[in-house]
Amino acid sequence: MKLSNEDLQKIAQVKAILENEYRHANTHAHLARRVNTNESKLRKGFKYINQKTIYEYLIEVRIEKAKEMLGTTDEPVKAVAIKVGYDVSNLVKQFKKITGMPPAEWRKKNSGNKIPSLYLYPKS
Repeated sequence: MKLSNEDLQKIAQVKAILENEYRHANTHAHLARRVNTNESKLRKGFKYINQKTIYEYLIEVRIEKAKEMLGTTDEPVKAVAIKVGYDVSNLVKQFKKITGMPPAEWRKKNSGNKIPSLYLYPKS
């Protein structure tokens, strides 16, 4: 597949959008419009460059963010799910697929120095 520098920049932009806006459900069409490119070219180019689909990449970003929150806060799994753009059942399903265990079990094995959520989100 031949991609121009402009195509590569657009793919990088989409990657950044997914990393920064992982909570949102961006469709391929919406992402293509945001970076001013063709949807088909974006999907094919993204997979060619990253060896995974846009959707697969988004799942990985969301699970990494969930792991970060589970390991460093005492937020309930349900709250973590919502913050990464999932409901609880989808988070558990995707989390198990990637890590091999449910979020609560992963937290028990991997939580380090947790920050109580009241310090992260003080009441105003």
